Amino acid sequence: MPVTPTIYIVCSDRGRNGKTLLARILVDHLLIAERDPFCFDLSAPEGALRAYFPGRTALIDMGDENSRAKLFGILLARAGRDYVIDVPSAQLARFSEAAGAIGLHGKAAAMGLRLCILFVVDRDPASLKTAVALEEMLAPDLLAPVVNRSVGTSLPEGVPGPVIVIDKVEGELRAIMSHRRFSLRSFLLGDENDVPPRLRPQLKNMLHGAIDGIRNLDPAMTLQSLHAAGP
Repeated sequence: MPVTPTIYIVCSDRGRNGKTLLARILVDHLLIAERDPFCFDLSAPEGALRAYFPGRTALIDMGDENSRAKLFGILLARAGRDYVIDVPSAQLARFSEAAGAIGLHGKAAAMGLRLCILFVVDRDPASLKTAVALEEMLAPDLLAPVVNRSVGTSLPEGVPGPVIVIDKVEGELRAIMSHRRFSLRSFLLGDENDVPPRLRPQLKNMLHGAIDGIRNLDPAMTLQSLHAAGP
């Protein structure tokens, strides 16, 4: 069965909690699945995500009206592919307000696109409250909480629906992964030369654990749409 194209919003209300790492894992997973995603990096001028995918990422300055118009213009004019939006914590409020103001979910649905939010829930309980408020504001097809075990989380155990988990890794491995020339996709496809042998199982476990959670998103959104359609 063909997979419905999706706008993935990767975000959090806190910084330095693995959000861009998650966006990288998501993009590489989609590429391996031959789904050709296009990305938006809202961290202008730094370009944290664009550094890893320069040929398929637009750098967006949410403080610039023309740049914001470019973001939503591309999203709502070019259907038929997946989009990944990496939203830094400092831009979350501005992005969510702009997306809510234009009715992003409704317009995306009219274009045949689903809307999925991946929210890294930090250890501060206020982070969980922000995730709930964001879901109410944007009414996505799915909001999937993300737990990064390196930073902790306020997400309670046993929440319904898919949860993406990023396992803790050593500092040496984090440094290797952060290098702009290091490709998670190449590692997943068998090129392990840039990772010391003792760290390879750790990286495999982290990546496959996160990807297992990502794979649960499509079935969960399909189930949500069936429930919404009713009998």
